[in-house]
Amino acid sequence: MVITILLALGCAPSDPSAVDRLAALPPVPAVVDGCSLTANLELVPLDSWGRDLSGATWGLDREPDLVSDPAAGPGVMLLPLGSTPVDLTAVLRADDYEGASVKVRWEGAGGAAGFSLETDDHAVATWEERTIAGRACPVYTVFLAPEHRWFAAAGRAPSLSGATLYLDGEDTWAAVAQDMAGVSRRLTWSTWWWESSFELVRPWNHATLSEAQREQNTVMSLFEALPGVERRLLLNRFWADNLDAAAALNSDSALLAKAEAAGDDFEVIFQANTIDVPVEGQYDYQPPSWSLTPRLAENPRYAARTVVRTDPGGEAWRQSSTLQVASWHQKAMVMDGEVAWVVGMNSKGTDWDGVEHRVYDARRMPFDATASEREDVVDGVEIPEFEPRKDFAVRLEGPAVRDVEEILHQRWESSLAGGELYADRATPFTLDPAPASPGGAVQVQIGATMPPPFNDLSILETQRRALSQAEDLILIEDQYFRAPILNEVIAARMFEKPELRLIVVTMDVSTWDGGSQWTHLTDAWFADQFPGRYQLLTLVASDLYLDEGYLWDTVELVEQPIFTHSKLRIVDDRYLSVGSANYNNRGYLYEGELNASVLDQDFVREARARVMQNWVGPRWAGQLTGDGAHDFEVVRQAAAENRAVLDWWEENGGDLDVDEALAAKASHWTSGFLVPLTIAGDYEWDVGPDLF
Repeated sequence: MVITILLALGCAPSDPSAVDRLAALPPVPAVVDGCSLTANLELVPLDSWGRDLSGATWGLDREPDLVSDPAAGPGVMLLPLGSTPVDLTAVLRADDYEGASVKVRWEGAGGAAGFSLETDDHAVATWEERTIAGRACPVYTVFLAPEHRWFAAAGRAPSLSGATLYLDGEDTWAAVAQDMAGVSRRLTWSTWWWESSFELVRPWNHATLSEAQREQNTVMSLFEALPGVERRLLLNRFWADNLDAAAALNSDSALLAKAEAAGDDFEVIFQANTIDVPVEGQYDYQPPSWSLTPRLAENPRYAARTVVRTDPGGEAWRQSSTLQVASWHQKAMVMDGEVAWVVGMNSKGTDWDGVEHRVYDARRMPFDATASEREDVVDGVEIPEFEPRKDFAVRLEGPAVRDVEEILHQRWESSLAGGELYADRATPFTLDPAPASPGGAVQVQIGATMPPPFNDLSILETQRRALSQAEDLILIEDQYFRAPILNEVIAARMFEKPELRLIVVTMDVSTWDGGSQWTHLTDAWFADQFPGRYQLLTLVASDLYLDEGYLWDTVELVEQPIFTHSKLRIVDDRYLSVGSANYNNRGYLYEGELNASVLDQDFVREARARVMQNWVGPRWAGQLTGDGAHDFEVVRQAAAENRAVLDWWEENGGDLDVDEALAAKASHWTSGFLVPLTIAGDYEWDVGPDLF
C-alpha cells in the first residue's frame, strides 16, 4: 500500500480550505493498540466493475494513523477516528484509470449517521462492526471506483484472456472449421448473412476438387457433421414482420428447412432490430449509466456488507421521418463455452480471401461455378466473380469467451420471449462458468452495440476512451469512414497533441451511396485541419492480363479495389479493437454489433507491425520501425509509389509485348496494396449522420 500526502505532491483537494480547517483542529489521537472503539474509516479502492484494484495509491490531505487489518484487500487503508469531527479528502490513482476523489466528514459521534460523503465519482459506503485483533471495531467503509481510461465502464468487465489476431478470411475460416470439428456439446453462432454453401476451407487445388469434395467444407456440412451437439444460429432479419419471405433474403432454403424442423438440435432464430432511425435528423439515444452498488455485491469479499450509501450511477458522456433500417450485424461463434471467435465476416461466400488478395484466385468463385469457369480464372483469362476482400478476426480463450456467449444468450432469450421468427421451435440454454485465464493472457474487453431494451453502447464508450488517450498514431481500417460521434474525439485529441497522426484505410464511395455526404465531409475536414498528419488511403489488388496473339500481344493492367470489409482500430501500439462495428454512427449507436478490444503493448505492437507490413508489402516492410512519425511517412511513400507504378502501367502497358511486360513487371511493380484515396465532393443524398 502506498500513501501520499496531497500537500507534498502539490495536489490540493477539491476544497482548498479543508487543509486550513484541519490544521486548526486538535490532532486525532493515535490508537497504538488497535482500532478506535468510536469509529473507523476504511478506504477501499475498486475498479469500475467492483473488483479489487491492485497497485492503487491513495493521496490524503492529512497524515493518518493506520490500523493493520490482515483480512483487508489490496490497497485498503483503515483509519481510526475519535470523537473529534474530521474532514478528509482522499484522492485515488492507478495506472490506466482516471483519478477519483472523495471528501469524507465525520461528525465525531452518531455511528454511520455521523458520516457524510461528497464526490463526483462512483462511491458506495457500508457500515459494520468488525473484530480486528480481538477488538470490536465499528467501521465505515468507503468504496471508491475510478473509471478505466481505455475500457467501457458501463460495459462488461475486462478479463485476462487469450487472444489471437487473424488478418484474412482464409486463415480465419480454416481455423474456425478446425475448432468446429472438436465441438462436443454446444455451438452458438451469430451472423448477419448466411449461405449454406459457404466454403470455409479452400485449399490451393480448390479448382480441381469435385463438388462432393467441396461440399464437405461448406458451413452447412460442418454444422451437420455435429450430431448430438446443441447447434444454435442467430440470424439477422431485415424487417420486424414474421415473414418467411424476409428470412429468405439473407438465408436460403437449406437453412429454412432446418429452422422449420423441431427437435433436431439445430435451432435457428431470425431476430429483427426494430429501432426507427431519422432520415434527416439524428438518432435520439440514451447513454447507458452504471452503478457501483450492484457490482460491489458481486465481489465475494464485500458481498455481505450492509450498504448505507448507494452509488446513484450516472452518464459517463452524452452526446422527422424515420426508417426501420437497423439490423443485427454481430458475427461471432462460440464452441463448447471454451473458444470464441469475434469476426467481421459473414457466413457468406463473398467473405473469404487470402492475405495476398490475388486478382486471379479461383477460390473466390461461387460454389456452383463450373470447373471450366474456375479453370479460366486459374489461367488468367477471367476475373473471379467475388472481388478481393479484407477483414479481421480474433480467436479468444478464457473468461472473454463467456462474455461473447453471454451477449448471444441475451439475444436468444429475448428472441424466445418476443416470439421472433422460428423461436417457437427453439429452446433456452444455460451458460457455462467462465473458463480460466490461459497462459500468455492479455486484457480483453468484449463490447457491444445493442439498442433498447439492452441499451449497450460499450463499443462506442471504449473507443471514445481509447482515442482520447492517443499520443502517437491512430490507425483505422474500415469499410466506412463517417462517424461524427468519434470524429470530434479524434479531432480534439489531435489539437491537444500536435505530434499525433491519423491513418485511415477505407473504400471509395459513389455519389449515389447514402454515406457519401458524411464520408466526404469527414475527409475534407480532417484534410483541412491536419494536412501533414492525416492520410486517407484505400487498398487495391493488381495484376496483368496477358495474351500472346498471332499478330500482336495484349497487355492490360487489371486493377481491382479490395473490398475493405475491415473494422480495425489501433491506438499507439497499446489498444486494438476488432469485430463487426463499422466506423459509422449507426454501428456505435443502434446497429447490433460485437467487438473485442485488447489493451496490451506487446500484443498490439505486433498486430500493428503485421497490419502495416501487409499494407506496404515486402519492398517497404523492412523500413517500418514502430515509430509513429517514421512509419506514417513510410506509408505515405509506399502509397504514392504504388499509384505512380499503376499509372505507368495504365499509360505504357499496352505498348509492350508479353515478354517485355513480364520483364518490366519483375522490376517495376507495386508493393502491398495501398494507394491514396480522394472522396468526391458531390453526393446525391442529403441525410442525417446516423442513417448510413
